[in-house]
Amino acid sequence: MSRNILITGGTGALGTAVVEKFLKNGDTVLVTDIREASDNFLNSFSDYKTKLKTYKVNVVNEQELKDFSTQVKESFGGINILVNIVGGFSMSKIAETNETELDKMLSMNLKSAFFTSKTFISQITEKENGRIINIAARAGLHGVGGMGPYCISKAGVISLTETLSEELKETSTTVNAILPSTIDTEPNRKSMPGADFSRWVSPMDIANVIFFLASKEARAISGASIPVYYKA
Repeated sequence: MSRNILITGGTGALGTAVVEKFLKNGDTVLVTDIREASDNFLNSFSDYKTKLKTYKVNVVNEQELKDFSTQVKESFGGINILVNIVGGFSMSKIAETNETELDKMLSMNLKSAFFTSKTFISQITEKENGRIINIAARAGLHGVGGMGPYCISKAGVISLTETLSEELKETSTTVNAILPSTIDTEPNRKSMPGADFSRWVSPMDIANVIFFLASKEARAISGASIPVYYKA
């Protein structure tokens, strides 16, 4: 049976892989981004025009999210699964981090997942086997020097996942997080040309794990933070 999947930040490299995975399964996929979806993105899914819907939404703006959730409810009857992909990365030491940079990381990585989950909880929990899947990071497990704001924000995503899982434990909705390390994307290769790309995971590697967590077979998994990276 076709499900309604909401993927925030779904037009990037990881988002595109996740969108592809669900579309090929026959699901209806709603994609949000802070910008309009590009022609390249839309053309890459030209065979799925009736199943793919794109929206320009700022997911750290609660009013925009509320308006969008009303639109989703009226048009699709709600969503079954939320995948929070919106996020960002920066390098800075704690002593060198200004308020703007800290707020940016907290907003992109933590507030985006917090507010989107908050807004769509009621739609998800009224469905059977609802799912919320967050993108945290390996760096959210242990602080890494020179990456303070990023580590702190991703640690918050892990805590959000665990807390929300506890709050929804009396429902059939599960809440889990993915912990990737460096993802094999073109921008990452350009910024780290000397790295061993064979040790990076592909966006589709992560999409496969997300897809499993969204399945009925994963109903007994909730509150988990799942590593998706090669161990050193």
